[in-house]
Amino acid sequence: MRQSGSRYWAWTGIAFFALFAFSIFFLNGSTPGEKASAQTVMHYYNTHHGRTTADALLAPLIVALGAIYFTYLRARAREARATSDIGPTTMLVGAVIWAMGALVGSVIELTVSSASWHQQAQIAQTANVLSNDSWIPFIAGAATMLIGAGVTVLQSSLLPKWMGYVAIVAGVASLVGPGGFLGFIVAPLFVLTSAVMMLMRREIDVTTTAAATVPAQATAEAPTAKV
Repeated sequence: MRQSGSRYWAWTGIAFFALFAFSIFFLNGSTPGEKASAQTVMHYYNTHHGRTTADALLAPLIVALGAIYFTYLRARAREARATSDIGPTTMLVGAVIWAMGALVGSVIELTVSSASWHQQAQIAQTANVLSNDSWIPFIAGAATMLIGAGVTVLQSSLLPKWMGYVAIVAGVASLVGPGGFLGFIVAPLFVLTSAVMMLMRREIDVTTTAAATVPAQATAEAPTAKV
């Protein structure tokens, strides 16, 4: 029997990063700012209707992959004998908040796109303002995830220690003023880097390890015969 967190689940982290990057660099464009007029908003979203709709509809798949990956990472942290469950749990909670922020942003984006398509100017303009301010839960989740992941790395043998320090610094900085962009950049990079490293780790066979450990313990505990 192998460990409950087979390393092949790490592919979900790589898939998450690939789709996240595709969404950011190919589907997301320079959307109108919060002061844009209704006509400007509708013109942009009608011109890019297919792209913005596809971006919104891709979010559930990205979120699902992220949820699976961070659940897997939490399980592996426990198997790596993390000294406390605070780090792995905080990481998973942060990932959930991050996912909810992404879903909220996608709902608003789809609302702007649909309202623009149906020529509902006031709704489109209002939703566009919300869209420009919807980054708060996204960054809060990414920052919390990074802090939890950093603590997890430092408390276990799961990943190199330098990744733990980078994650904690980026997570804390993301919660301070304009440092939010760090969480936006470092969080997906952490997913990619950790997923690649988890794939490169040698799988540990729990049954074999236990079988080798028990006889050794029995030998050590056996009473010494008197001569």
